[in-house]
Amino acid sequence: MSEKKIGKVTLYLMRHGQTILNKAERVQGWCDGVLTKEGTEVAVNVGLGVSDIKFKAVYSSDLGRATKTAKIVIKENRASDTLELREVEGLREVYFGKFEGELERVKFNAILNYLNVSSFEEAIEKYDFQKEYVNSIAALDETKEAEDHDTALKRIMEALKEICLQNSSDSDENVLVVSHGGIIRLVISYLDNSFDLRHMENSSISKIVYKDGNFTVESVNDTSYCEKGKAMKRVIS
Repeated sequence: MSEKKIGKVTLYLMRHGQTILNKAERVQGWCDGVLTKEGTEVAVNVGLGVSDIKFKAVYSSDLGRATKTAKIVIKENRASDTLELREVEGLREVYFGKFEGELERVKFNAILNYLNVSSFEEAIEKYDFQKEYVNSIAALDETKEAEDHDTALKRIMEALKEICLQNSSDSDENVLVVSHGGIIRLVISYLDNSFDLRHMENSSISKIVYKDGNFTVESVNDTSYCEKGKAMKRVIS
């Protein structure tokens, strides 16, 4: 008797839309800013850009900026049956402890000083930077609340694996997962360190394929769906 064939699960791993804290260049982990007008508009464009993709399910972090982004995409989707958003705490951004709400440049300077480097370029050259970036914040946080790399990575990978197992079937499936820039970088760096992760645009999509218990990164920081949505708007108008 032949074994039952299991199809692949393609995760459309989307970063949330721009928020007021992103725009103000402030640290945003578990603290939460609402989407800006531009952030909402770009999310709508991406929603239109993926409106012809049939998603089996949609998940998001339980933080407001992610749930709002996911709901925008769901509203624009035409290819799927009724989609219900499922909020998952494990999809949250990295928790940055005392740096939550701080100016990004203050956090960055503290990390560079801790790593004893003068620039991000030097840090990337000398260290496994995605890992040491998070570990530096945890080490610098006197409250001892900030997550270190292994804690954050374990949380997100367990959440993604559970999502894939929930949606595996005998055919190929697509699943939308709306999460956050920092944690998405950790996932991609862990699975495939060949990608340039310095820029992770708001509402960009990175595709990760789950097959036979293994994850493979297919694309990173793809903004073409937004451009497709903008083009669709022009045709409609």
